[in-house]
Amino acid sequence: MRRFLVAFGVLLAALGFSPSVAAESGNAKVVRVLAVSGPETDSLIKYAAEFQKETGITAAIEQVARPLWGERKVRELLEDSGLYDVVMVGGGDDLLWVRQKAHILPLDQYLSKADVDQLSLGDYFKVDGKLMGVPQYYNFPMLYYRKDMLEDPKEQAAFKAKYGRPLVAPRTFDELEQVAEFFNRPPRMNGFFMGGVDWSVYLDYTYFMFGNKTNLGDPQTGALTLNTPASKRVMTALTRMARFNPKGWETESFFDGDQLFQQGKIFMYQNWIYVTKTLMEKMPGKVGMVPTVGDKQPGEHLGAFVAVVPKAASNPANAGKFISWMLGAKYQKEQTIETGDLPVRQDVLQDPEVKKALPGLDQYQKALPYLSYQYSTWPNELSSGISEAIWKVFKKQMTADQACDWLVNDKFRNRKAVE
Repeated sequence: MRRFLVAFGVLLAALGFSPSVAAESGNAKVVRVLAVSGPETDSLIKYAAEFQKETGITAAIEQVARPLWGERKVRELLEDSGLYDVVMVGGGDDLLWVRQKAHILPLDQYLSKADVDQLSLGDYFKVDGKLMGVPQYYNFPMLYYRKDMLEDPKEQAAFKAKYGRPLVAPRTFDELEQVAEFFNRPPRMNGFFMGGVDWSVYLDYTYFMFGNKTNLGDPQTGALTLNTPASKRVMTALTRMARFNPKGWETESFFDGDQLFQQGKIFMYQNWIYVTKTLMEKMPGKVGMVPTVGDKQPGEHLGAFVAVVPKAASNPANAGKFISWMLGAKYQKEQTIETGDLPVRQDVLQDPEVKKALPGLDQYQKALPYLSYQYSTWPNELSSGISEAIWKVFKKQMTADQACDWLVNDKFRNRKAVE
């Protein structure tokens, strides 16, 4: 019923019923929010009743599928449609184009200094010193592995005899390959897993990219950087890991990896922290977790929905109150316990109940300083091309180096990362 009322509220707005008209009908003030379907938006909707109770403002939160979300973000932030008061954008995917091109209002006037001071990684969301958005939560990938097998004395002795070093959780691309090779024992178990479908294998690419401290482009010059030596190293390191994937991986995603890992069919894989609680509950004592690997740093992709206020918003003051509530300690704690995502407030990270609800918190905190986002203003098109290049390597149509050169010299010839 709540979702019906939320959708109905947005429909009224779309048909031209202004907040003043709604108020004359006996309803409270409204803030209209565009969000994408998922557990984080479910949490936002669930607790929005608390926001209404505190402020008298109804949060009309509309959940849409990702393709529609992509269209509406552009319409609201570049074309000034004015339908929504708050737009949730993707932290890792949208941050650059929103920072550089979107028509948005600064949020500083709506937030207390005490709350802003508690925001982790706040500089990521500032333009010319002003806060342009506030993340709802933080989510990022980790490397999950079979701790019970890695710590087995027999396995450790065999690994040291073969590779001449101790068996530990991998931290570099070469260590990842060695550990995957060692535990690759088909058909019973494979050493690694990556999703083969475009969006999933592309996400794996970004983890490797951030782990080699490179990116899709140079935000200063706008140039694509897809065929630099650093990028070629990324493509090589990623594509060689397919040798250790289970049969059928080509049509699967990391959601399938969840099931394969629980079934004991893969030794390790990289996935987002939403799955930590499930794995540790279903496989007690068997799951190890560390930040994703990288030759230069952990390869952490910043996952978040970031709330921004369009310049064309009808109710910017209500939007500011909604974002202030979302950033508040009470909601941040409730959301964390419910979803398993990391709170964006530093003080909530220290809450005893939050620590209890996040069994991997010590490892999460090691990853947090390395969260990165994509340097591109057209990430969807670019990601599709990169996935195509990855598959050219898988199909042995090109080497990794050739595929990187093809992206810059052919596929995206004369294009810039920042357009």
